[in-house]
Parts: sequence; structure tokens; C-alpha cells
Amino acid sequence: MTMRRPYQITGIVLLLLAGFVAVESLRLRYYTSLGPGPGFFPFWLSVILGGLAVVMLLQAGLGRPDPMPADFFASRGGYLRMGAVVAAMVATTLVLEPLGFCLTMLAVYLFLLLTLGRQRALVVALVALGGSFGVYHLFVRWLHVPLPRGLLSW
Repeated sequence: MTMRRPYQITGIVLLLLAGFVAVESLRLRYYTSLGPGPGFFPFWLSVILGGLAVVMLLQAGLGRPDPMPADFFASRGGYLRMGAVVAAMVATTLVLEPLGFCLTMLAVYLFLLLTLGRQRALVVALVALGGSFGVYHLFVRWLHVPLPRGLLSW
């Protein structure tokens, strides 16, 4: 077996994603009186992604196919870890508004670091606190980006 088909599938998926992002970014303002608008960077990132997807498709179709590695498919534990990441993303989407950014991200960091990693408890606690409360204060207090407050209305 070779990697030609997985590369082709990945290239097509990335090309479709790039097209979707490009169409959606064109619904936003491309340029404002202050400079690039909210549609500027997503549009150009989608153009770059589309170009890279085309290159990937060309390499997969015209190039010499690489052999498929023996460990291409994940083990049972690998699929469980992937499922944990997807579950964390779904849960984050569902509870971000009601719980707020700080509590949601604290729970997500703790869950993912304890589920996926083999870090010491102190490292997990520091990353979770810094990634939730620290990032919240950075964005809200310094950068003036509104984030959901939820239960902690401070």
C-alpha cells in the first residue's frame, strides 16, 4: 500500500476547506478606513491553504508514491485520545457562554493535560491556571478583547 490515496483525500479536504474559508471571508469587509478589515487575513490564508492543497494533490498524483508506514493507523489508545480531544472541543463549545472563558478553559486544560499528557501535577496546574485566567486577563485587560464572563462576572 502507498500513501497516494491518503494524500489525495487530504488535499481534496484542504482544498474544500480553503474554498469555504475564502467564500466566508468575502462576506466580511476586506478593507476598512483603518487598514485591513476582518476579511483580509482569512481570505489570504485561504488562498495560501488552497495553493498548498493543490501542490499536495500534484505531488500525490504525479510524484513517486511513498510506502504506507506500518504504524499509519493509530492504536486503540490513540483513537481514544483523539476522541478525548473532539469531546473537549464539543464540550467547550457547549459550555463557553454559560460558564465563561476562565472556568471553561480551566476545565479543558485540566482534562486534556491529565488525559493526554504525563506531566507532573504542578506543571498541569500552572499551565491550566495560566492558560485560563492568565490568557483571560491578557485579552480582556490589556488587549480589550471581550471574552465570555459566565459565572465569574468580575
